[in-house]
Amino acid sequence: MFLAPPDGPGVLYEFFAPFAHVPGKYEWCRIRSPTHGVFDCFILLGPTTSHPATVVVNSALGAAFMAERYPECTTLRVLPNGLRIEESADGRTITGTLDCPNGPLRKATMTLRAPPGIPPRNVPYGGEGKPVWGGRFTCWGVDLVLEGHCEGILEWANAKKETLRGTPCVVSLGSFGRIAPL
Repeated sequence: MFLAPPDGPGVLYEFFAPFAHVPGKYEWCRIRSPTHGVFDCFILLGPTTSHPATVVVNSALGAAFMAERYPECTTLRVLPNGLRIEESADGRTITGTLDCPNGPLRKATMTLRAPPGIPPRNVPYGGEGKPVWGGRFTCWGVDLVLEGHCEGILEWANAKKETLRGTPCVVSLGSFGRIAPL
């Protein structure tokens, strides 16, 4: 049974939408935080979700969130148009663009798409008390998951270019997270 842990001091709830990712590698996310507002980010995951990530933000809200919540991570701030996330009306297609002159990933364009007509699965995550991004917080929640495929082009700092064609991805029709101190 997957029941929410009891709430205590420092617990808050956040909502993530649009949210799409290539599992274990890249995430595009609009975080809706009661403490920091609404902002977009692109996440290059570490070896596991318990390790610090590299997070790109395009606003003061995102930079403050990262500095206060996850100082262990490498946070890169780009101009507002340096990170864009667009969502289709039905939420099944997420398109992200990144232009990050000082990051390990310099440019990216990805379209993450789930097919129509298939209902999302409720997928619980977290609950093991593991840190998020190597930090002081853990997260427990549920994603409304759709399996999909990603097309994209990535340009790395070392001039390597990577093409994604039909790469498996996950598009979420929404996700909530219970954020708690470890």
